[in-house]
Amino acid sequence: MKMAALFYGVALALLATGLRELLTGSEENRCSMTYMYEYPEYRRVTLPRRVSRLYPAYGLYLYGEGLYAQETRALKLTGAPVLFLPGNAGSYKQARSLGSVALRKAENMEGGAHLNVFTVDFNEELVALYGGSLRRPTLFLPECIKAVLRLYKGQERPPSTVVLVGHSMGGVVARALFTLPRFSPHLVSLIITQASLTWPPCSPWTHTCWTSTLRSGRGG
Repeated sequence: MKMAALFYGVALALLATGLRELLTGSEENRCSMTYMYEYPEYRRVTLPRRVSRLYPAYGLYLYGEGLYAQETRALKLTGAPVLFLPGNAGSYKQARSLGSVALRKAENMEGGAHLNVFTVDFNEELVALYGGSLRRPTLFLPECIKAVLRLYKGQERPPSTVVLVGHSMGGVVARALFTLPRFSPHLVSLIITQASLTWPPCSPWTHTCWTSTLRSGRGG
């Protein structure tokens, strides 16, 4: 009887502690909501026929809105290229927040410095459960980088590198890119990851997934 009373007492204490933490222990949400004031546009970038045949479900887009979207309709660009990589089952349209905020910041800066935000369409594929499923996205990414840099060839001082922004598994794809034997790492100046796996996990199953992910591009 005493053991039962002790068990229920401990259970009630844990329940009360959990409820108190739930009701009063949450941290203040310091994230700022992003707002956009013009309709977003995603202009498709034409890829070589060979690439389109190999990856018919994938695509590359330039983000734009308002006057900027009209000015870049012919893909004559003067900014710094940034390439967004969505995560597991992610849409290329998730680049909206990044592209819109970058555009607003550029409007408030002097000197005309701005970013051209590109975004990759991985067909919203499920790639989080098995590292081998990242092989095709990893092989497609270098083609996107080369296509982006080709758009600047007419400039007097064209950019020679891109910045990669990877969300979730998109960040893992950005890292796996450097396992490709034919890829030149000098084409990427910076990688920014958001909620992305950057260290090997502890469990054996996910560690196997991690290992196959980083090797997903080898032999391509």
